[in-house]
Amino acid sequence: MNEENKSSETANQGQKRRNTILTVLSFVFIAIGGIWILSLFFDFHRYETTNNAQVESYINSVTARVSGHIESIHFEANQFVHKGDTLVVLDDEEYRIKVKQAEADLAVAEGNLHSLEQNIITATSNEAASKNKLAGDRADLDKAEKDYQRFRNMYADSAVTRNQYDQVISKLESTKAYLKAGEKELLASGSMAKQSYTNLEAARATVARKKADLDNALLQLSYTRIIALADGYVGERTISVGELINANQVVATLVLNQKLWVTANFKETQIEKIKQGQEVTITIDALGDKEFKGKVSGFSPATGAKFSMVEPDNSTGNFVKITQRIPVKIDFEATAKELENVKPGMNVTVEIKK
Repeated sequence: MNEENKSSETANQGQKRRNTILTVLSFVFIAIGGIWILSLFFDFHRYETTNNAQVESYINSVTARVSGHIESIHFEANQFVHKGDTLVVLDDEEYRIKVKQAEADLAVAEGNLHSLEQNIITATSNEAASKNKLAGDRADLDKAEKDYQRFRNMYADSAVTRNQYDQVISKLESTKAYLKAGEKELLASGSMAKQSYTNLEAARATVARKKADLDNALLQLSYTRIIALADGYVGERTISVGELINANQVVATLVLNQKLWVTANFKETQIEKIKQGQEVTITIDALGDKEFKGKVSGFSPATGAKFSMVEPDNSTGNFVKITQRIPVKIDFEATAKELENVKPGMNVTVEIKK
């Protein structure tokens, strides 16, 4: 009986000891939880935080400016390329033929221009000759009029015969006729010279247009070589040799890593406490929660919903008030070397100290 009492007493003491330990542990866990909750409370008061944020970068779509079959491809997926590197070469035979046609049209236009320039020289010479001939005809007319006056007086005094007097009259009339013909010839040669100058201007305009056509043909030919317009990493390769490419079709996508930033979507109720230039702690999920420093550089002029493809219509009456998000741009304060493992699209957590 005594042994049973002792055993029961020992069991009761063990149970009390366990209960005491459990009680102490419970108080410890409650205290730790309370401290954690208080720390979160004070952190929330000192920081504005969101995990609705991603790394952003400029993405350049490389498009074809002319159509044609792909002759060769000079890049692979995820490859780094430099500005000016050739990415795709299109079959250019059709565009070379168009260049030759434009060159031939230009040669014809320049030939016509040279011919008109020669015509102007001829017309100018003819006009000058007509002026000189007209001056001679006027001198002949002046002499013929003087002879007529003299012979008329002599004929009145019977100093010359009728036949001689008639010859002087005939000479006067023929000289007048030659003068009128010379005036008309000068008018005609002047008109031809003016027309030649007009045609010359039209020919020069034609040459200028043909030169522009040639420049355009050469430009179209240059577009058969599609190049990278900036340094960056090529995305997925979705084209193959022999494929027909149409104008404005995307042949590659370049991710430009020269400039990275974070777009953090804060609640509209948080924006009041965020100012431009505030320091930011950026934690990147994919890099083992590695932290980077940044600064607030700008705010979106509208909420994210306003920029969505289908904006919600609250005028239908089925209205549920939802806290809106406002995108905030945050610039990294890190070198390109430090950001080499940071990729656009990575999820981040942002903390902004108030």
